[in-house]
Amino acid sequence: MKLLIKKSFKYRIYPTGAQVSNLENQLSMCRHLYNWNLKERIEAYEKDGTTISYNQQQNQLPQLKIERPWYKGVYSQVLQDVLRRLDNGYQAFFRRVENGETPGFPNFKKHGEWNSITYPQYHAFPGSRIKIPKVGIVKTVHHRQIPKEAEIKTLTIIREGCKWFACFSVELPLDIEPEQDLQNSIGIDLGLNDFLYASDGSHVSTPKFLRKSLDKLARLQRRFAKAKKRSARWYKLLKAIRKCHYKIRCQRHDFLHKTANALLKLGNVICHEDLNIQGMSRRPKPVQDKDGKYLPNRGSIKAGLNKSINDAGWYQFLLYLKYKAVEQGKQIIGVPPQYTSQKCSACGQIVKKSLSVRTHLCSCGFVANRDHNAAINILRVGLDTLATSVA
Repeated sequence: MKLLIKKSFKYRIYPTGAQVSNLENQLSMCRHLYNWNLKERIEAYEKDGTTISYNQQQNQLPQLKIERPWYKGVYSQVLQDVLRRLDNGYQAFFRRVENGETPGFPNFKKHGEWNSITYPQYHAFPGSRIKIPKVGIVKTVHHRQIPKEAEIKTLTIIREGCKWFACFSVELPLDIEPEQDLQNSIGIDLGLNDFLYASDGSHVSTPKFLRKSLDKLARLQRRFAKAKKRSARWYKLLKAIRKCHYKIRCQRHDFLHKTANALLKLGNVICHEDLNIQGMSRRPKPVQDKDGKYLPNRGSIKAGLNKSINDAGWYQFLLYLKYKAVEQGKQIIGVPPQYTSQKCSACGQIVKKSLSVRTHLCSCGFVANRDHNAAINILRVGLDTLATSVA
């Protein structure tokens, strides 16, 4: 079976001091361009109800370079990509409104929030050095090759913490034969005590990278709050905070990649709960009485749960698992999460229990870890779904 997949190859780059200043100036100009055009769209709608399109704003770019000559230092397609990001945000907003979801109107970008620039038609393969338009030749850590049959579509320069990266987005043709051994299947239940519990009894503990670094982050944040704004100490502490968050992110991604690779070695079909992770980590709605007085809604408790869910990285893990499975010809199946923990995997009886109860104990005599019982149920439902789709 021939597939055309999209994949990214990320490389560490080492721009010179002058190139770093150039890149940071370009990020700043892109942020201002985004905010100006967002303001233009809002004011046009509020004034006479008109909607400004991407093409209209793109056609204004030549005049912008005349009025603000410093924008000539930014590659024209990078500026076009900024306007396309804004337009994509608007299109996503209207789509969510039509679907009855939380709209999420595009926000103005604050200082430091714009951390990438994209070259939409970059086709050169990377080596020990890459040529970035309007920046120059930059040293690259070329730790792996992009396959020759791949077609490079875009180049994105990203600032993460205090480091710079070049991310190449490619289209890669693959000739894959799907795995036929459906007996080699496994179900997994994602959790917070154990990151995942598999139907074969194996489990992986949750590393809690953010939780382990909270004390260090709190100390840095206190010092940062007391420092004089824009002083040398202020910038030094800001750099330390970014470095700490970057380390947490790297640790989490490394753990998720390795866990996904290990899991795919265990089975050809992997079944998981199709969780609404965004809904699970949403803040609780305010509760008011008939007089308009706000009542307790257990928001502080829910905030701690939300932090643990986001720290675990379930959504990112499932993304990694799915794209790796496609490359290996394996199948990932999402099943409805209803009653997977409450239903007994031995007799099918519903055994209600709160989240604090970690052991499944059924009247039929079956005793198991709560998550292990759920993983067995997930595997059964997933294989039933697969058999139905094949039939």
